[in-house]
Amino acid sequence: MGVDERRALQSILTCRTEAMGGHHYHCDPCGVDHFAWHSCNHRLCPSCGANETAEWVASKLRERLPVPHFMVTFTLPGQLRVLCRGEPRERFLRLFFSGASQAIKDVLKDPRHLGGECGFFGMQQSWTQDLRVHPHIHFVVPAVALGADGRLRRPRNPKWLARGDVFAARLRTLLLQAIRKEHLLDESVIQALWRIGWNCDVENFGSGENAMKYLGGYVCKGPISDSRILEIGEDTVTISVENRDSGERQPYRIDGADFVQRYLQHVLPSGFHRIRYYGFMHGRARKKLDAIRSRLQTLPLSDAKNEPAPDAPAVVRCPHCGKAMRMVAHRSRAPPHRRTLSHVWNRNPQVAA
Repeated sequence: MGVDERRALQSILTCRTEAMGGHHYHCDPCGVDHFAWHSCNHRLCPSCGANETAEWVASKLRERLPVPHFMVTFTLPGQLRVLCRGEPRERFLRLFFSGASQAIKDVLKDPRHLGGECGFFGMQQSWTQDLRVHPHIHFVVPAVALGADGRLRRPRNPKWLARGDVFAARLRTLLLQAIRKEHLLDESVIQALWRIGWNCDVENFGSGENAMKYLGGYVCKGPISDSRILEIGEDTVTISVENRDSGERQPYRIDGADFVQRYLQHVLPSGFHRIRYYGFMHGRARKKLDAIRSRLQTLPLSDAKNEPAPDAPAVVRCPHCGKAMRMVAHRSRAPPHRRTLSHVWNRNPQVAA
């Protein structure tokens, strides 16, 4: 395991344990002490990220433009998935993101489509139902662009953006040129990739609400949730996998070591942003977005003074009697040398097993 994988494993194992620190509560009616330990907030932890996900979805829904939204999904050929492991992984994922985003810009700049500067955001995802590597990027693209003359450009047919094979062909050109420049693959493999068709799916999502809610489920989510883990044996893990043909859930048994390896191969490199914004959706293009809003005659984002007041802090209640508990003290996080994997395993023999 590399540094990023070790950090992810350590965070997940210590999540909501004494090592993370927390708050000490006392129930006066029961006379019993309770502890609420902090979360690790790692983006691969299955127990964290619910609040961040809800906030992200709410912000995207507020920022929607009153135009049709399309989801453009780029999927890599199987020959390139080897680059998603090991040392070239970070460089390749950055090339994939930059190539896919540039492909959308180039295609939609064509007067036959939108004919101007578009804005969109994308999210990278790397797993399948059985936790295998399957890198792809979902982009949410509103069907409007800002022309060079300052006018808005819209597609002739509001239900149509562009053909998926046009996006795929442009990505193939940009990405293979970048791979050749970075010397990530042999020339024979690159030539073989030129001769095959690449996959890109374009789907109309109407107002975009369902697309943003769908992507919201992956903002702070690991490759599998606790609800999909059916059984943990001595050497195996049984998970629930959806059959794409029938839509039914079926059990799928994996060797324990293989399960951990599959899970950790989806840890992203440190500092890698899996959500990125482009064009007038970028944070530094707020003036362009406001200009588009004004021409679409929509209200701008609500100001902070008009935002609803924050909810009052939730009352922590005793799990036994249901009465409100009193916070006694704050427990600090354990020092780094007490949060190592060996320390966690020694403190939790069942985890080590």
